[in-house]
Amino acid sequence: MRVRMPSKFTKWLTTTVVLTSVAVVAPVVTAAPASAGAYGCDGNLVYSKSVNANRSGYTGKIGTVYSYYDGTYNCSVFVKSVYVGTPTQMDFSIYRESNGTFDNDNGAFSSYAGPVKIKAPGSCVSEMLIMDTPGGTQMFFGQAAPPHNCG
Repeated sequence: MRVRMPSKFTKWLTTTVVLTSVAVVAPVVTAAPASAGAYGCDGNLVYSKSVNANRSGYTGKIGTVYSYYDGTYNCSVFVKSVYVGTPTQMDFSIYRESNGTFDNDNGAFSSYAGPVKIKAPGSCVSEMLIMDTPGGTQMFFGQAAPPHNCG
């Protein structure tokens, strides 16, 4: 009995079929932008805004507000872009513009503050932020995002 060795074409074809099968069964996972679920919010992203420092001589972007809506609840997070990995004192709130009710999250956070959530169908919401440097100097105080998601 004679053993036949596969040709280069047969090897190539076999490799192609195997790799294609693997790609169909186990697609390559790529890093995606942080989803609502990653921050504890439900719904779709409806608003985002970069926030720049506004105190004590600090300038430049310090993070981003992300706001999600599920049809009933607005849910927001503030994701730091400075001092990431280092706990910094933050107080982050979401406000319902029609009646002033709010939810807030405060503490020393390494990457983001929130989620904060409020029932606000048919009403605008806005976010407020206080953020310090690791040394305790205030670098932001005020409205982090103007009224949005109205209606």
